[in-house]
Amino acid sequence: MNSHVMHSHVMHSHAIKRIAVGFVLALAMASAQAATSESHVTVLGYGEEKVSADRAALSLTISQNGASVTDIEQQISRQVSDVISALTALNIDMQDIDSTGIQISPRSRYDQVSKRSVDDGFHAQRQIDVTLKDLSQLGALIERVTALGVNRVAQPRLYSSEHEEAYLKALRTAVAQAKNRAAAIADASGTLLGSIYQVNVAGNNPPLPVGNARIAMAADIESNNFNPGELTVRANVTATFKLIAR
Repeated sequence: MNSHVMHSHVMHSHAIKRIAVGFVLALAMASAQAATSESHVTVLGYGEEKVSADRAALSLTISQNGASVTDIEQQISRQVSDVISALTALNIDMQDIDSTGIQISPRSRYDQVSKRSVDDGFHAQRQIDVTLKDLSQLGALIERVTALGVNRVAQPRLYSSEHEEAYLKALRTAVAQAKNRAAAIADASGTLLGSIYQVNVAGNNPPLPVGNARIAMAADIESNNFNPGELTVRANVTATFKLIAR
């Protein structure tokens, strides 16, 4: 092969390489332009479902003050044992009863004569957490445990055994609402609604009775005529959809 032919071959090879590099760069620029020009719309969606409360979580506290740690420990242990027996007599399963360990702390008081703080024995307490699956027993439960020395019964936390199923329905409603809103925006802006790009779900907790509902609940418990009513399960989503040019 003479030098002229070899020179032509090299020039042709360089030309092909330049064309290939230019094609790759053009594709990259087109992809970058498409990525930067891609439009999105972000909307909120809300859904809710009504469920009947059929469960209650209760916290019972037994506390004692005394000069001897041993004496108050033994007294509280007896009371806890009596309370658990009363709970099981109401057909509450042991797996729905959780008793914490005893907590003991020293007590003090201000002495007016010596003008200083002096030791005044000990304070001890234990907590019993109960899951009640028959709300018709709530009034009887509170009456029995307070008679056995329970010092404090926290406000019952009502919830439903159907909460998760209701929450999933509320989620579907929230996503459907978000999609409808995004579709309206796409139509108004002259674009087509694409697939969902991202969705965030706000946290959800079973609701509690509030305000006058709590007062009525307390009165119903005292009269042993408790009616839990309905709870609202809510779902909130923030959804981002793609918008496609027509």
